[in-house]
Amino acid sequence: MTGHTWTGRRPTWRAIAAVSLLVVLPLAVMARTGWPTLTSFDRSADRRAHVLVLAHSWLLTSSRDVTHLGDPTVVTVGAVVVAALLWLAGRRRAALYVLLVRLVAVVTAYAVKEAVRRARPVLAHPVAHAAGFSFPSGHALGSAAFYGSVAIVLAGRVPTPVRIALGVVPPLIVSATRVFLGVHFPSDVLAGLVLGWATALLVAAAVKP
Repeated sequence: MTGHTWTGRRPTWRAIAAVSLLVVLPLAVMARTGWPTLTSFDRSADRRAHVLVLAHSWLLTSSRDVTHLGDPTVVTVGAVVVAALLWLAGRRRAALYVLLVRLVAVVTAYAVKEAVRRARPVLAHPVAHAAGFSFPSGHALGSAAFYGSVAIVLAGRVPTPVRIALGVVPPLIVSATRVFLGVHFPSDVLAGLVLGWATALLVAAAVKP
């Protein structure tokens, strides 16, 4: 049964790290250097999303509300609450895992933002504002890491389809709102999602929650 333990799956986690790097590194380089093809695609997508939001007030309102699911404060408090519940339930390793995922997510987001230093989108009629650099999306990264970590600690207690939905759907919705609100480019949220999910999986490989 050794092949079914976390230790026996090390190649899988190496593969996750490799795939994440293959996705994020080229995007980071292109964003850093202002590669014309990526820049053109991102700006065009943001303009189309902006026009759509301006034409449908319900979409703007919904985006402003739902985007809070990925707010740094919300996911941090969520991680602390989940960790506390796990600790009280006697699952101390799982509790520490959830907190560690949040910490790694924060450090990763800051480090990559500082390395790439990409400016935020500029739109004619902005509907929202955000501080700091654009790549990767901190909301996308933080939500993917947090909801992904919760899905992982629920293994064996919640049906797999439900766990997959929990780990995937909220981060995707949060990422969409960041583009609709015009505070991120599509490549920002893509990189954030990949880094967030990779963080949850790779920390799980190390901590074995």
